[in-house]
Amino acid sequence: MDEKVLQELKLAFACDLYETIKAARKNREEHVFRHTMAEEDGQMVFAAVFPKKDLLEFPDLPEEFIAKLQTFNLLGVITDGKSGLDMFYLGGMNKPFTSLTDGQEMVGILADEPLIAFLEMYFKVKGVMMDFKIMSYDEFVKAVESEVFKNTSFGQMQEAQEFLNTLKN
Repeated sequence: MDEKVLQELKLAFACDLYETIKAARKNREEHVFRHTMAEEDGQMVFAAVFPKKDLLEFPDLPEEFIAKLQTFNLLGVITDGKSGLDMFYLGGMNKPFTSLTDGQEMVGILADEPLIAFLEMYFKVKGVMMDFKIMSYDEFVKAVESEVFKNTSFGQMQEAQEFLNTLKN
């Protein structure tokens, strides 16, 4: 896999997730929080932060999964809410995720292989048909631009362009 593609995916995911982490700081009573990424055709894709003690209450966790757990853990979850779920261990820390100061700090805790597998399934749920694992960085950028164009209304593109123009001034 192209290292630049991996780094772009990790940074985009981390920055997106960091916004949920910032919001979670306001609600100190919550020790589990989730970042919903998609809800399509009965499937939900989300990243969730769980304390180890809560995860140990889940039934039938494999020993190799339990061995990875730290005090606080980030999981990627894809479920239809009925027949089952896919759960990916994306990383962990021994201090709360709310202690992170930015998305770049989050990048450092993400585990590459499970994140790649999780994002592949996320893109599949979203109907995005690109195999980012075999793309060069340039191919990846073009594919992302194409997906953004395909899934963005002209009104939204015009608003985005107007915003970018104000930043230039």
